Amino acid sequence: MTDCRIQIFVVFHHTLFDECYQHIPDDVLHKYFTFFAVNDEIVKTYTPNKYKVVNEWELPMYDPLFQKRGYNENSAIYHIYANQLHQDYDYIGFFQYDTIFKDNLIEFLQNQLGKGENGASRSDVPMYFPMEIYNYQFCALQTWGEVNTLQFVINDYEQFFTTKFSTSEIYPLMNSFILPSNTYAKIMQWVVQLYDKLYPWCIEAPNGTGHGHLGGIYERIMAFAIGNEKLPYQHINVKHDHHYKRLCNESIQK
Repeated sequence: MTDCRIQIFVVFHHTLFDECYQHIPDDVLHKYFTFFAVNDEIVKTYTPNKYKVVNEWELPMYDPLFQKRGYNENSAIYHIYANQLHQDYDYIGFFQYDTIFKDNLIEFLQNQLGKGENGASRSDVPMYFPMEIYNYQFCALQTWGEVNTLQFVINDYEQFFTTKFSTSEIYPLMNSFILPSNTYAKIMQWVVQLYDKLYPWCIEAPNGTGHGHLGGIYERIMAFAIGNEKLPYQHINVKHDHHYKRLCNESIQK
C-alpha cells in the first residue's frame, strides 16, 4: 500500500507535553507531524530532538497582527496557507497542543486513505476527520449569537462561492480536523479576503471585545466552510484536555 501524503500541524504557544503523543512512534511523529510555534514573546518548552518544530515568526510570509489581534489558532491556519506549507500533502490536519492522541492516528488514516497496489485510493471520495462536530444552532447561536456578524459572513460566503449557505449541516469546531489539502486551499481563498472585511467592527461593541474573541469568530468561520463542503466524515480517537491549557497558563503567570 502506498501512503497518503499527510501532515498534521499541532499549534502551540508554550509547552508540548510528551504524554499526548505516547501512542505515536517517534519515527511516525517526525514524519507526519509539524509542531507550529506561535507568539515569539513566550519561551517555548519541549523535549529536545523529539519534535519537528516550525516557528511561525520565522516564516518568509509572516504578519504579526494575527497574534496581536487575537486570531489564536487561525493565525497558524493562515500562515500555513500563506507560506504554501500544505502544497506537498494530500491531507492536512490542525490540532492544538492540549490534544491527546489516544492511538496511532496516522495508521488509522493510512488505512482509510492509503492507495492499494493498483494505485486506487481506499477511499475514492474525499472525506474529512473531525474531532468534534456540532449543529448550526450550537455554533451560531448558543455559543456565539452575534447576528450581524453571522449574517455578514453568510452573505459573503454566498457571494464568493455563488452558492447557498446551508445551515442544516454539521460543523467541526475547535480548529481540530483533518481535511483534503485542496479543500483547505479552496476555503482559504475565501477566508483571506474576509479578514479586512470583518476587522475591526466584528470585535467592537455591542459584539464581544475581549482578546481572542476574533479567534472564536474564525473558529466558526472555518467550521461553517468545512461543513458546507458536505464531505463524508469519520471521527478520530483524539481528545481535547483543558488540563494542559491550565498548566501552560500557570507556568506563564509565574
